Amino acid sequence: MKNWTLPVALGVAQLFYWPRHVLPHPDEYLGVLAIVVVAVALGWRRRRPLFALAGVVAGLTVGQLSTSGEALAVMQIGDMIALYSVVVREAGRTWPPALGALCVWQAVIATAVWDSAARYVAETGLMVLSYLLVAGGGVARRQWLAGRRAAADALRQARVAHQEAGAGERHRLSEELHDVSAHHLTSIVVTMNAAARRKSLEAESLRMAAENGRAAQEELRRLLGDDVAPAEAPLHERLAELADAFTRLGQRVTVELPPVDSLTEPVADLIHAVVREALTNTVRYAPGAAVRVRLRPDVGQLHVVVENDAGAGPGERLGSGRGLAGLRRRAHLLGGAVAAGPVEEGGWRVVATVSRSATARSRWAPELIDVTTTALLLAMPLGLALIPDEAAPLDGRTWLWLAVVAPLHTLPLLYRRQAPWAVWAAVFATIGMWPLWMFDADGATAQGRLDLPLFALGTEFVAVYAVGSHARRKWASLLVVPATGAVTGLLGVVGVAVYEGGDPGKTALGHLVTFAITAAAITVVAAVPWAAGFGVRLRRDRIVGREDGALTAAVSAAEHEARAERARLVGGLREQVLQQTDRVVLAADRGDPDEVLAAARSALAAMRELLTALDPRPARALV
Repeated sequence: MKNWTLPVALGVAQLFYWPRHVLPHPDEYLGVLAIVVVAVALGWRRRRPLFALAGVVAGLTVGQLSTSGEALAVMQIGDMIALYSVVVREAGRTWPPALGALCVWQAVIATAVWDSAARYVAETGLMVLSYLLVAGGGVARRQWLAGRRAAADALRQARVAHQEAGAGERHRLSEELHDVSAHHLTSIVVTMNAAARRKSLEAESLRMAAENGRAAQEELRRLLGDDVAPAEAPLHERLAELADAFTRLGQRVTVELPPVDSLTEPVADLIHAVVREALTNTVRYAPGAAVRVRLRPDVGQLHVVVENDAGAGPGERLGSGRGLAGLRRRAHLLGGAVAAGPVEEGGWRVVATVSRSATARSRWAPELIDVTTTALLLAMPLGLALIPDEAAPLDGRTWLWLAVVAPLHTLPLLYRRQAPWAVWAAVFATIGMWPLWMFDADGATAQGRLDLPLFALGTEFVAVYAVGSHARRKWASLLVVPATGAVTGLLGVVGVAVYEGGDPGKTALGHLVTFAITAAAITVVAAVPWAAGFGVRLRRDRIVGREDGALTAAVSAAEHEARAERARLVGGLREQVLQQTDRVVLAADRGDPDEVLAAARSALAAMRELLTALDPRPARALV
């Protein structure tokens, strides 16, 4: 039914509209064949869109070359329907060539249909703009369907997360413990070992042990839910502090940080975690090495590169093997990737690529629709003006209207999504300029082609539709209907007064009647585009609201499950790790390097044991 209802309806409507007689003459058989070919081709528009478009073009070509225009008056929209299906259903790189081929076909076939150059230019230009408008609508529909699929995927993932919330929370907690605490404890062990070999470093090592111990305490208490929330500095400051801290540990760290704007908090946290993990591993496996940290902005992405040379001496293998695996998982969630591997002469390189923002949805489809809609409303009266009419030749005032008034009246539609009420006001304000063009200075005689402004009246309907569909306050948009009637009624009174030359015999009652009749009629008419836009908005809000509600409920359930699992696990964290970390700080404050080293090793062993209990999977990478 979805495939064949529309083409059958178009074919039946075309046959009812068949000119002059019920049965076609023999010289019109090709026209009937064209109708059948177009209808059958449209029946395949969902399954084989390109095949359907080719069939429609073939049928319309035969029909237009063999019959009168009336014989295909209804079926001539078949190419637009087929193009819409191609844009919505085919791959993204398929429809631009199809659109180009359709425009070329229209330009060629029009040479056989129109014998006037002006008519050829006008009709071909309007058709090309119509194709662009259809393409924009197809891309917008494609994006809408992609959004619905993404929402469905997000809901499925949230429901899976709810089912696996306990295990997922254990994995997340293990990653946080590794990222936050193991770095500090490893640094303490490394610096205290260095101090044991060189007594001159003992005071500095004790100071850094106290600092790292307190930092570990704060982070552990944050994970436990205590009221410790370190203030987040900008990314550049955080990376500079990391570089300074590891320079004091003996690494030769240089940092290249070009200006980077518009980073979301998860992206900035991931970059900081990558640099911290890489620098920590240089201390473990390449002590004293030169390390280079570089941020390389790209279009929509940011590349983070941490590269080190070979170390000056052997390092201690203190890592749990979970750091790189955890960073890869975090980067994958943000649409990025993390890779690491050796470089020449014994060095090591870590490269992370991540999007600058969480999502980047294409916005050009609505803009294409707005541009082509505005261009069509401008081109229709211009195209009509290009067709010569000896009975009503164009005068200077008409061309002035086409060059000045019509653009002022129509161009505000380019911003109908961002500021619908302002666009409506601009459109209806410029209607008041029409009587200045339509009548002589004495108001007695109409000038030029009065049919031209009638073809621009769609501007008003589009403006009213935009308020119904895009106004910030949904129900307040209803006011646009009586406002449209009132403004048009006033303009009607002005027009009548100008036409009658300010006849003093015209009573105030007569003007009131004119206003009431015009306002009532236009109010009824304006209710139609407003209702259409408002209906689209209600449907859009209802679908998105239903999806958001389901997703919120699933996420809330998963978060509740995760919080319950975390509450069960933090007791072991407090007993196994935090007590040992407290010993590190107390020993550093007393100036006891042996106790600091023993406590740090005990805390690190307890951390490793806890990480194994939380996530018993074998490490996938050693860095």
